[in-house]
Amino acid sequence: MKRLGAVACLVMLVVMLTSSFAFADTFQIESTYPKNGAKNTTKDNMCVKVYFNHDVGNDASVKNNADKFSIKDEDGKVIPSLIYYSDKNPKYALILVDTTKVKQTGDNSIKDNSVYTIELSSDFMDNEGNKLGNDPNRIIEVKTLNQGRNTMIYMVMMFAMFGGMMVFTMRQSTKEKKEEENPEKDAPFNPYKEAKRTGKSVEEVIEAHNKEVAKKKAKEERRRKYDAMLEDDDEPEEGVYRVKRPAPIAAAGGKYISGRK
Repeated sequence: MKRLGAVACLVMLVVMLTSSFAFADTFQIESTYPKNGAKNTTKDNMCVKVYFNHDVGNDASVKNNADKFSIKDEDGKVIPSLIYYSDKNPKYALILVDTTKVKQTGDNSIKDNSVYTIELSSDFMDNEGNKLGNDPNRIIEVKTLNQGRNTMIYMVMMFAMFGGMMVFTMRQSTKEKKEEENPEKDAPFNPYKEAKRTGKSVEEVIEAHNKEVAKKKAKEERRRKYDAMLEDDDEPEEGVYRVKRPAPIAAAGGKYISGRK
């Protein structure tokens, strides 16, 4: 019984190891670019990069796989295509439209906003003769870019950008014109900038500015009082006379001559 049990365990171990190796040897697609279901793919030089877990591209696999791939349109029509292998990366293959047979424009060209199916046959094999079988990644569907809609969006964005630039330029021009017409009113006082311009210290510039402001305020106050006096309709006090503006004595006929030289 012990011997029978040992034989049974040995058989199970052999089966498990054989299954593991068989699973490890399964030829399959690891990834593609673009991926299945991708949208907005380019229609110019349409291609799909396929990455396998085994090496491909030796003489045997090239001969076997020559007719084991295809590109079809939405109606199932086969588009002439080619496949290229890489010496630097033997686990890579490139499937692309044959541009010598498919023109960029015309009835047979690749269309905008259309679905195309890139398919590798279940008989597609690697360098050791392993086949893809029912690998779900061997069928890739992609949808080409809607170039007409994208062009319209681009044009709208361009017009919006130019419109914004024109509005900004006009506003900037108006602002600069106002600053030129009213430099003192619009431009804020910058003591550091003025000190740099005049070569004076910041304290001297601030003191001079404050004096100028006070002088302007006093002048405006005198002008305000004078204008208010001219607008006053009440009769002036006895012996007080109004004049429109200061004038010399000679303007009233006076002949007084001061002793000043």
